[in-house]
Amino acid sequence: MAPGSNIDLATYEKKYPRSLFNKGVRSQDEEHLGHVMKETQDKIVVWGHHDWRFDFPKSAIIAVGRNVIVGMDYKDAFKYKVDRDAPLPDVTPVEKLRQKQ
Repeated sequence: MAPGSNIDLATYEKKYPRSLFNKGVRSQDEEHLGHVMKETQDKIVVWGHHDWRFDFPKSAIIAVGRNVIVGMDYKDAFKYKVDRDAPLPDVTPVEKLRQKQ
């Protein structure tokens, strides 16, 4: 497809099957936290209800299937809440960042 052309979500998910993009995120006590909107090497950015945004480390993930399950209860997830307008985490690999310095 040409750059800038419309692409549907199903096509994206078939092309990138290992991606966590758009998967639902739940706490281990089965409460819905939101959906993955960005994935870096070590974090997932989750957009939730009430304009909430969470930046979870991938190390917090305990299972991935239809949903991403983080290994904490709902109330504990709020220690990862960040300002929704904060800059998104960089996806540049650490090795490239080190080379720039």
